[in-house]
Amino acid sequence: MDKATERATPARFLEHASDTASYYGFRPLRDIDPDLFRQKVGRGAVSFAQAATFGAQCAAARPDEPVLAYYASPAPSHLPAGVARKETGEFCLQVAGSLPGLAEILVLKAATAILNEWGAPVERIRVNAFGDRDSRERFTRELGNFIRRRFGADTDCLSGEEQARLFADPFSMYTSSSDAVRGALAEAPRPVHFLSERSRAHFKELLEYLDQTELPYEIDDTLGGDEREPRIAFRIDMGGEDSVVLSSAGGRYDDFVARLAGKRENYTVHGSIFFRKKSAQHLSFAPSAGEPPKMYFIQLGLRAKLRGLTVVDILRRRHIPVAQSFDAGHLSEQLLLAQKTGVPYILIMGQREALDGTVIVRRVRNSSQDIVPLDTLSKYLSGLRI
Repeated sequence: MDKATERATPARFLEHASDTASYYGFRPLRDIDPDLFRQKVGRGAVSFAQAATFGAQCAAARPDEPVLAYYASPAPSHLPAGVARKETGEFCLQVAGSLPGLAEILVLKAATAILNEWGAPVERIRVNAFGDRDSRERFTRELGNFIRRRFGADTDCLSGEEQARLFADPFSMYTSSSDAVRGALAEAPRPVHFLSERSRAHFKELLEYLDQTELPYEIDDTLGGDEREPRIAFRIDMGGEDSVVLSSAGGRYDDFVARLAGKRENYTVHGSIFFRKKSAQHLSFAPSAGEPPKMYFIQLGLRAKLRGLTVVDILRRRHIPVAQSFDAGHLSEQLLLAQKTGVPYILIMGQREALDGTVIVRRVRNSSQDIVPLDTLSKYLSGLRI
């Protein structure tokens, strides 16, 4: 078996995905709160409902720090169209808790890094917005009216079963295989036109952050059909076929998870990468936490969190494990937390560093520090004893 063939296995993919996700602050789901995980999830395969409810409970217990987690499942409960359930495993990234404007970016950034470095290059990210409950209700009414006008009288192009399904659930239009329905979808109302002011602001913010992080994206008004009623839906398209990776999709599921967890407010983004199991009976779906961190990265403020993704990319390319804090609280509290991890170096980026394109590298041993430009950070790191 040559090196490329040996690498392209489900086990190697899970190892690679776990390692890459850890650089962006994601940890194994079971490590977030081991006692609660054993109580709520147990030893079986992790489902979306279990992971989402668990994440919501953990985030509620620690409101100042969002929960970033990953898990793998041999039996995905929600699959995009065209993916066979029996042959498919899932690697999932989850952000639970309030992280305004950044949750989708973190999931998309980690997922695209996983795919690109695996050898399944990302061609584009398609995004669509359905918004909050009020936005969705307005859009559903208009979509239903459009379907009745388009297919109410003319039944020749549709079977009775297809027509009944469309009338009962207008969103089934997004997943229909009928040529007539797919053609009508191009002329159907667009959900972005029915967004509430708050939902419109969130979607605009997301698009701005996608521009800033230079992730390749486009708005796809025909992307939909997820029964979990996402506020934001996304799909990652690859530039070619891969022997292991099949597809990647996800979204923001605030309302759906709020009902699962019994909470009035909830913030949850999930992103899944689906892969061929290849009859790997002994494949472990409990990905490991990887190497212990050698650095701790503190980012203070929204601008720093976005610019900080560049620092993470540099550390990842240099294979330097890093732990992160996304709490926007006081620096002194985060420094204490960083010191408890036992790392020899702490990276700090605040608003000023983000504007200047620099990062502070602090030595824990004697608290001395250097201000390092991002364009020379990789060279600087090569001279440290890590």
